[in-house]
Amino acid sequence: MVLYTSTGIVVGLPSLWLLFNAQTAVGLLLATFGLLSLLLPLLFVIPQRKQNRFLRRAPEAVVFLLVVVGTAVFLQIPSGDPGPDSPVQHRFVGDEAYGRFSLSNLVPESEQVNLGFTLMPYVDPLLTVEQSRRVSPITMDIYREMEQDPNFRELGSALGLAYAELWGRPFDAGHYYLYVPPNAGPEPLPTIVFLHGSAGNFKAYTWLWSKLAEAEGYVIIAPSYGFGNWDETSAAAVLQVIEDARQVVNIDTEHLYLAGLSNGGLGVSHLANLAPEQFRGLIFLSPVMATEVVDSASFQAAWANRPVLVISGEIDNRIPLSYVEQRIAVMQQANIDVTPIIYPNEDHFLVFSQPEAIMNDVAEWLASVEEYDP
Repeated sequence: MVLYTSTGIVVGLPSLWLLFNAQTAVGLLLATFGLLSLLLPLLFVIPQRKQNRFLRRAPEAVVFLLVVVGTAVFLQIPSGDPGPDSPVQHRFVGDEAYGRFSLSNLVPESEQVNLGFTLMPYVDPLLTVEQSRRVSPITMDIYREMEQDPNFRELGSALGLAYAELWGRPFDAGHYYLYVPPNAGPEPLPTIVFLHGSAGNFKAYTWLWSKLAEAEGYVIIAPSYGFGNWDETSAAAVLQVIEDARQVVNIDTEHLYLAGLSNGGLGVSHLANLAPEQFRGLIFLSPVMATEVVDSASFQAAWANRPVLVISGEIDNRIPLSYVEQRIAVMQQANIDVTPIIYPNEDHFLVFSQPEAIMNDVAEWLASVEEYDP
């Protein structure tokens, strides 16, 4: 009974939540499967004297439904391979591979993200319930639009790498998303390397960047690094990913930009300091910056008179505007060519609430610095 109660909590509560909050048909199927699997043992403990003809046949019916629903879920699991003509692909540096049958691909990524928005206000004091209720529907709209693209739908998810870090397992699998605009020609292509924020490498990030990539002719390289705890040691992993991408795409190494969202700003800080010659410019989005790096003589000397874009929200309670403005001032005092863009009345989630505006700002900044001669 204790085992059944524990299983009921682990399986039943998420299933009930999905039943009322599912964003996809697969989510509803998973909710149905979970609840049916809990119902089945109960049917076997009903005393036989209390069973009518319907109850005696109920276990068989539930098993049949479990097989049907389970098969339907199984057939919907993304293969991870959209095909050779897809503009977006998973790639791995080394011997790791896409985990098709992992939990992170059994459950659609949109359902995982939506559940995260529901739970995080109770464990993260900087994410309020009001913020979650505002941002979650906007984010789900992005996912619904993305899932209309068969290539992104078949791509599956890489969030299992974030969960691996939480469980203390190896998470740096050398994974990255690679997006090459479908209208790309044989000439070298300018490239943006994007470092994700906390909670993992959401597929939606690459989807949002793909809009700019297709419009402006950029390659997008989006490495995964567990839960997003970028540090100095992560720089080597990013450089390996860039080198791997160069083997399959004609990247213009003279027009390579490094971008980071939130915690990804830490990775940008470290990598821009360790390998400044690799990058033409830096993009910080709602950023955490490695203060000891940005304030260092080596960083400031390497980036003096070179372009840096900083975008943040005016009412960001996670990375306050005062912190961002202080980092901007430090860089400006070091003669770094900083372009600050502050979004009024926007918080830490402006990438989801203002995706088109942000991509337009980035595109305009890229156009303004493309003629820069380092």
